Amino acid sequence: MNVPETVEALGAPIALGRTAQIYGLPDARVLKLYAAGVPLAEVATERANCDEAVALGATPIVCHGQVEIEGRHGLVFDAASGGSLNSLAERNILKLREAGRVLAREHVRVHRCRTDAHDDVREVAVGLLDRPVFDFLGTDGRARTADLLRALPDGDVLLHMDFHTQNVFAQGAGWAVIDWQTSMRGAAACDVASTMLLLRDAELWPGTPRLKQLLYDTVRRALAAAYLAEYLQRSGMDPQEVERWRLAVLVLRMGTWQIASEQERFAAQVRELIGAS
Repeated sequence: MNVPETVEALGAPIALGRTAQIYGLPDARVLKLYAAGVPLAEVATERANCDEAVALGATPIVCHGQVEIEGRHGLVFDAASGGSLNSLAERNILKLREAGRVLAREHVRVHRCRTDAHDDVREVAVGLLDRPVFDFLGTDGRARTADLLRALPDGDVLLHMDFHTQNVFAQGAGWAVIDWQTSMRGAAACDVASTMLLLRDAELWPGTPRLKQLLYDTVRRALAAAYLAEYLQRSGMDPQEVERWRLAVLVLRMGTWQIASEQERFAAQVRELIGAS
């Protein structure tokens, strides 16, 4: 693979995430370079998840292997041929609702894929409850939460679990889904609940000015409404199925990302959902 040997030689990143930077490479490829300290096992998991998604037809974006640059692990992927759904809405606010509808249509398409190669989302959530971020639950609260999570419906649908407009890109005459780091197996409604949390409730970026945050929140609510209406119409899913997974996606969000500014707000919702005082 034609990959520079130093971070400096990569030039400026073309995109930034919480745990990685994206750099353009020759031959219509990109490098996802993880932050220092991200374990190799996590990188290997994303590579395996991507390979599974490609094999199932969930995405045409192929992973071409792992690299290491100055002690940081990375993965080389095909580059999408066009911009993200997010950039579509940013360029023309009148296309905001259409972006939400495209997002839904792509999600319905992904959920046609079935898999047994991923961890059950319910057990992943239960496994996070031992983390210190959930100390507010106490022993009884943890047990109650685990029972409620395990009582959720089984499923063998391929779940992306980070499905939003910055992870869906134009590709030829269609669209391509990227970033399979968090993919799991379960009921499709869980993935929809996760997307709704991302679009309505999750923090965008630390330090975003208040006025800009208010504007983004208004835009995100409109996007979320268009997404959910289209998804429900195309899938026939009952909205109550989505609400049922709210506890699970809160636990996954809090336990995986541990974003300080979200914790108090989400902890209060977890207490309410499990009936804790």
